[in-house]
Amino acid sequence: MAESLKGRRILVTGAASGMGMAIARLFADKGAGLALLDRNEAGVRALAEEIGAVGVGCDVADRSEVNMAVAQADKSLGGIDGVINAAGIITKTHIADLEPESWDRMIAVNLTGPYNIVRAALPMLQAAERSTIVNIASVSALMPMAGTSGYSASKAGLAMFTKCLAFDLGPKIRANSICPGVIKTEMTRFLWEDPEHSARASGRVALKRLGVPEDVAKAALFFSTEDSGFTTGTEFPVDGGFSWR
Repeated sequence: MAESLKGRRILVTGAASGMGMAIARLFADKGAGLALLDRNEAGVRALAEEIGAVGVGCDVADRSEVNMAVAQADKSLGGIDGVINAAGIITKTHIADLEPESWDRMIAVNLTGPYNIVRAALPMLQAAERSTIVNIASVSALMPMAGTSGYSASKAGLAMFTKCLAFDLGPKIRANSICPGVIKTEMTRFLWEDPEHSARASGRVALKRLGVPEDVAKAALFFSTEDSGFTTGTEFPVDGGFSWR
């Protein structure tokens, strides 16, 4: 059974929707003090008010915004001992049609964003008795998929960044990445709203269904408690049994 998060002070990015929102709701239910960040300021503030958290509008690709948001989170929570990097974007297209602006933005949000957050929060994480970092990567970090060159590169980079964090920051700080498969979020609506595409994606996995954000939230909870106390630097697929086939 997953431990309570009572007394923990955790920052979650991408919290206004999808996996970030599911993580925020679950962690609030487990008693964590939360600071929620998202570009959608109205959305993240509404969720924060609903669950008793701190909500801050922030583009994780903007280093100055991140520094101010993390400082606000630190002040509001009285410290930070956990980070969940769930903010992410995708442009799915053939490499010949992938515009430089899309490539740059995916790298900025999916890879540089987590760096910005961790770098800004590092003094707080190091000051705590023990801390955790969970980065939401993707099954695309583990295996190539058509039309995802920019996205896959950013998420593979995030998975390796997580491994390096584990080496650099242990033993007080553990860092792990979660690699979701197709999860029913707004970002993947183009796939699961189409019955034919949804059936094909479900048929490729052992569990014969698409994932939901709560599946990822439960994995994030595991990596944020001492239930995973001897685990760091790993990639954990939450994909219904797809990436090992």
